Amino acid sequence: MAITKEDLTKNKRLLWLLIIIILLLIIAVIIYLLFFQYKPSAPVAFNQNLNQAGAPPPVTAPPVFNNTNPQVLADVQGINPKESIDQNEKQNFLFIATSFVERFGSYSNQGGYKNFDELTVFMTDSMNKWVASYKQQLMKEHPDLNIYYALVTKAISTDIRNMDEKTGTGEILIKTQRREYNNNLSNPRLFYQDILLKMVKINNEWKVNGAYWQ
Repeated sequence: MAITKEDLTKNKRLLWLLIIIILLLIIAVIIYLLFFQYKPSAPVAFNQNLNQAGAPPPVTAPPVFNNTNPQVLADVQGINPKESIDQNEKQNFLFIATSFVERFGSYSNQGGYKNFDELTVFMTDSMNKWVASYKQQLMKEHPDLNIYYALVTKAISTDIRNMDEKTGTGEILIKTQRREYNNNLSNPRLFYQDILLKMVKINNEWKVNGAYWQ
C-alpha cells in the first residue's frame, strides 16, 4: 500500500507532538525536584539557647584565676610585687647620703676644715672618730695658710646599691663633680669622682658608717 503525502504530514505532526510532550514532562520533573524535594537547612539562630543539646559548652576562665585559695593569690601577687622601699624612707636615705658627701668632700685649709664639724649628726660614733683623725691628716698636708687649698664637691647622681630597713643596712654609690683650688682661685682643676657610702640605721635614723672614694 503506498504512503500518501497526507500520511507523511500527519506522521510528522504526531512526532513533533510526541517530542513536545516529552520535553514538557522533563521540565515538569525538573521543576518538581527543585521546588518540592529540595529543603535547605534552617539557619542557626544567634540567640539559640546554649543549654540545648549539642550546643557548645560555655567558655570559662582557667581555674587559677577563679581560685580563692589565699596561697594561690599570694603567688599571683608575687609576680608584680609592690615596691619594697618606702618612698619617704628612700628620700630620707638619699638626703642624708648626698648631704654628707657634699660636706665631706668640700673643705679648705683657710676655713679650718669646718665642714667636717657639721658632719657629726650624719655619722656613727666610729665614723666620727675616723673623720676627726682624717681632718688632722689634711691639716698636716696643707699647713701653710698663706697657700690657699680647697676642694668643692657636688653630688650629681646616686645609685642605691642596697637599702634594707629590716636589717638597718644600706649602701649607695654617689657620683660627684669636684673642683680643686691649689693657690689658684680663677682656674680650679675640675674632675669627677665616685664615693661609696656604707649606711646603718640607728634609733630609726640613717647614719654613715663608712666612706670610700673610688
